[in-house]
Amino acid sequence: MFCSSCGKKITDNSKFCKYCGGLQKKQKTNFLKVFIITGILFLTLIVAVIFWYLNENKTAKQKLNWEFVLPTVIVTPTKTPAKAKNSNNIDSTVSNTVDNNEPWGVAKQVDEYTWTMKVGSDPVMATTNEILTALNDYRNKNGSQKLTLDPKLTAYAQTRADFFYSNKNLDGHSGFNDFLNNQDGFNKLGFNWLGENASYGYKLNGVHLVEWVYGGDEPHDKNQLDPKWDHVGIGIKNTSTCIIFGTGKM
Repeated sequence: MFCSSCGKKITDNSKFCKYCGGLQKKQKTNFLKVFIITGILFLTLIVAVIFWYLNENKTAKQKLNWEFVLPTVIVTPTKTPAKAKNSNNIDSTVSNTVDNNEPWGVAKQVDEYTWTMKVGSDPVMATTNEILTALNDYRNKNGSQKLTLDPKLTAYAQTRADFFYSNKNLDGHSGFNDFLNNQDGFNKLGFNWLGENASYGYKLNGVHLVEWVYGGDEPHDKNQLDPKWDHVGIGIKNTSTCIIFGTGKM
């Protein structure tokens, strides 16, 4: 403490100044000054806490929005790079002529793309909707996503089925490959990845076509169950069928 008379520093709680002998008055604490300083510090602390909370809440919200948008970006179909454009092509020629030397319902490979199978005919040929339903039911049972019927793919698949019927045979996908590679087929159909399953020579309902014929050998079956496909086109002409698969819609 300091002497109230001469102002020199003396021992705390001294009654007399050792320098001037002056009687020391009891010093009162300036409560108003302490209250003001404490209030300022308290308000400063409150402002700092509020600013920190608002800043952290803003950061958390931005992170939440990003985490919400991210799955949307993942699940939204994106275009496959042009250099990855490709096709899966498998022919199937099915004979319903009785042949005692061949077992019924067993697929036999003829060449790189073509398989044969001896089956009996159903009363009527399947319709587009029946084939689509049978195909999606079969894919669902095997864990693949549902296919959406696409008008462009269906129109092209119909031209292929018409050709098979008029040609009375399949073509080893030569017409399909020519359309894609030399006639701007990817852009015309609007997909970056396309595949074809084709068949000729029998009359079957949707389930028998999908699960017996196309499901009778590994290449056909893998193509129709491939989980990457999300769109399909279906063409039918008498005993000819063509299924065009697509993904990466432009």
